[in-house]
Amino acid sequence: MRVLRVLIGIVCGAALTAGAGVAGVLAATRIEADAPSLVPTVTATSPWVAAAGTPESIAVPEQGSLAVDAVVGSTVTHLAASDAAAVRPIASVTKTMTALVVLEAHPLAPGQAGPLLTIAQSDVNDYRTIAASGGSFAPVTLGERLSERDLLLGLMLPSANNLALTAARWVDGSVRAFVARLNARAAALGMAHTHFADPDGLDPTTTSSVTDLVVLGEQAIADDALVSIVSTTTATLPDGTVVDNLDTLLGIEPGWLGIKTGWTPDAGGCLLFAARRTPSPGTTPLTIVGAVLDQAPDGNADLAHPELGGAFNAARTAVDQAFANYAAVRVGRATIPLSGSVFGPWGTASSLRLQGPDRTVLVRLGDALTVSAAAHPLLVPSRAGATAGTVTVTQHGAVVGTWSLATERQLEAPAPWWRLLHG
Repeated sequence: MRVLRVLIGIVCGAALTAGAGVAGVLAATRIEADAPSLVPTVTATSPWVAAAGTPESIAVPEQGSLAVDAVVGSTVTHLAASDAAAVRPIASVTKTMTALVVLEAHPLAPGQAGPLLTIAQSDVNDYRTIAASGGSFAPVTLGERLSERDLLLGLMLPSANNLALTAARWVDGSVRAFVARLNARAAALGMAHTHFADPDGLDPTTTSSVTDLVVLGEQAIADDALVSIVSTTTATLPDGTVVDNLDTLLGIEPGWLGIKTGWTPDAGGCLLFAARRTPSPGTTPLTIVGAVLDQAPDGNADLAHPELGGAFNAARTAVDQAFANYAAVRVGRATIPLSGSVFGPWGTASSLRLQGPDRTVLVRLGDALTVSAAAHPLLVPSRAGATAGTVTVTQHGAVVGTWSLATERQLEAPAPWWRLLHG
């Protein structure tokens, strides 16, 4: 019996010694293990209405059609439409497509003269016929040499019908082939309510809708050379002829780019127009593009061309009201509606702050920006200013800016006793 007790004591003592060793190893493992990572909590208000208010309705004319868009970068917003799908004669607004396809066939940089063309007898005949009938024209002589830019200035400023025919033959060899090009380009742009019967708009069967024309206007203002031409108030052609732009809002209405006037007895007063302003330094410019058709004359708006007065009035009112509906908003640390923090159960904690420069963004009143946040796990210990996530603000799907989230305070690792108890 004595021998058995001794053996039992030896075995029990060995077991206790082994248990203590295992516990020691486990404790050491817990103390020496990496601290758990901390996942920040971030709360953002989204959507975020950055410019409170309700946009003012854009006034529509009593007769005819109107459509107005706003263009900010690659984002297009439809602002107003009145009888917008109605198909109407468009008179000399037609020349916008004529100029566009000429520039697509023979691209120019702004201010560049471009290739020369020689005036033929057919061009002189057109000039004489149109001048005799009372149409708009620019005088030409046989053998005269015009640069592409001079041709387009004569086409778009005084609205010379004869130069539309000259341009057609220069590009495609015949007016018929050029008109086919105009219709093909309209189809490619999705202008489903548009038909060209001629390159100058005198034919009343050259028709479109204001919705289609706004699409054309947006394409036109994307060509810097065309913008430089249509926004020219006056020019001198090679033979000394001075031509004035029929769009009298140039130089009067802030940021006015023009595009093209038009009038015939069938079409009434017509205007394809655009204006561009930068409401605040650093913002993307805001461009308003619109079209108005079949407007009544108004001598108070333009004494020299009362037939365009109603169109000018409608366009000016629409543009001013459209710009008034936008505001420049500061987007950054002080304005983005977001809060965040990170917490360790052993007692360490920090709030989060945005890092990165503010941005100024153009926002339509009442429109919302989208705020999204992504938290990044943090290993401890970590210094103050450690990256804890990212915040992205978008407008209509386009990224306004991205900021990083950083800790305000240093985050401490857990003490050995905490690791022992909670590892």
